Amino acid sequence: MRRKITIALLALGTVVGYASGFASLRCRAEARRDALQRHVASLCVNAARDAERSDRADRAARAAPRSAAPAGPGAPQADTGEGR
Repeated sequence: MRRKITIALLALGTVVGYASGFASLRCRAEARRDALQRHVASLCVNAARDAERSDRADRAARAAPRSAAPAGPGAPQADTGEGR
């Protein structure tokens, strides 16, 4: 009788141990997936911010030489409204 109880307890412990291990693996897998999603989202946000900054810098670089460059002879003059 004592032997049967010991075998039953060992078998129950084995089953509970495996169940606990698989539950732990599942929980960690969800945490890793969530961490990966947060990481990818932050990469996307940073890439969008960098693209926005480079677009602004490109627009500023393109706009600066036009306004600073004098018009050549025969070039149409922009109506800036000065002298009105």
